[in-house]
Amino acid sequence: MVVVTVNVNELHFVIDFLSPFRVSTGQPAAGVDATIDTDDALPATSLKGVMRATAKHVLGEEADLVGAVFGDAKQPCPWHWGDAVPTGGLWGRPQVTARVRIDAASHTATRDMLALTEETTAARAEFVLTRMAPVTDIELHAAVLAMVARATRSLGAARRRGLGWVSITCPDVTLDRAAVEKVLAWRSV
Repeated sequence: MVVVTVNVNELHFVIDFLSPFRVSTGQPAAGVDATIDTDDALPATSLKGVMRATAKHVLGEEADLVGAVFGDAKQPCPWHWGDAVPTGGLWGRPQVTARVRIDAASHTATRDMLALTEETTAARAEFVLTRMAPVTDIELHAAVLAMVARATRSLGAARRRGLGWVSITCPDVTLDRAAVEKVLAWRSV
């Protein structure tokens, strides 16, 4: 059974950061190839995207439940994602890091392939999902969102290189074995 302990129109999530992260703006700046937005370092679009990717990984690419919760060509998303807001109000000061491309044959740095990128961090941040449309089974939606939040282990760029490791929880939803099994029953083969 899923227990939603607060208002079913909003779900609150808490992100604990285990490493720095980078969600790039797509714009360079003086001396930096990839910058971050210091006012909105972790936008709603990135949160929704990483949670949708996790849902597809857990439930399968073709699972109808992913479309019902996150929206698809057949139906709009019934949830509005809010941007992450760091506890204390400010993201960490951007740090510039360097990376190089290594030539596979010579095992040396490839000429002209040094990239300087910004990253930031916070101890903790929060974001809110607001229900914008009716759903047929609010407890199922809440369970899916809480489960995929827990299953999301990293976000942003360079996740396979140690950036963006996180733990995400939804204190509004208590999951038990029956709730998890109900969600997993929707897996596509």
